Amino acid sequence: MRIVVGGDNLPLAERMARLSRAYGAEVIKAGDGFPALIETAERERPDVAVTTVRRAYADLDKVLTVLDLRRRNPGTGFVLLSPTADVAYTRELLTADGGVGYLPERSLGRPADVVLALLRVVSGEFGLDQALIGNLISSTWGTELRRLGRVEREVVDLLAAGWPDDVIAARLWFEEATVVRLVGEIFEKLGLEPAADPARRARAVLALAAGRPRPPS
Repeated sequence: MRIVVGGDNLPLAERMARLSRAYGAEVIKAGDGFPALIETAERERPDVAVTTVRRAYADLDKVLTVLDLRRRNPGTGFVLLSPTADVAYTRELLTADGGVGYLPERSLGRPADVVLALLRVVSGEFGLDQALIGNLISSTWGTELRRLGRVEREVVDLLAAGWPDDVIAARLWFEEATVVRLVGEIFEKLGLEPAADPARRARAVLALAAGRPRPPS
């Protein structure tokens, strides 16, 4: 995987670069600043470009620029990495067809989650922090959420992050058969079509959370 890393927050960019190298990625560092990141990404055409920002709540323009970059460069995924994350910006990113991601700094403490998010973005899906997904769902769903118990909510957050059944089972200390049963019950309660593919399940849950029409099964 080839990754361009840069943006306005150089210490955060350096942490992301170290993590990516540790997992075998080829890292291309952009110069200081958002314009340098854009120039490097469009010149190098990496698998994914990670742009860092200094302040999460003052960078809507960068979210919109990321969406525009993705439209202009469909072969490159784009991830926004910020000190914290904003649910409203997450909804904005979810207006794309995929290939974009949004991670807060705290996610760097969970390398496996970051790697999954990058892989999902490269494959044309959404790469989002699990806690951010939980906040998005909590702020969006009303009646649907009341149909789910605590464990089912935990499963939903992991589904939306794109994890397969065996990983969800390991994280929750369940048998895989239990997870399969829970996923079926959750999709029935939410009125979603059953699906075994993790990417399709994630898209279905995120579409519902973002208030968009559900994707076809």
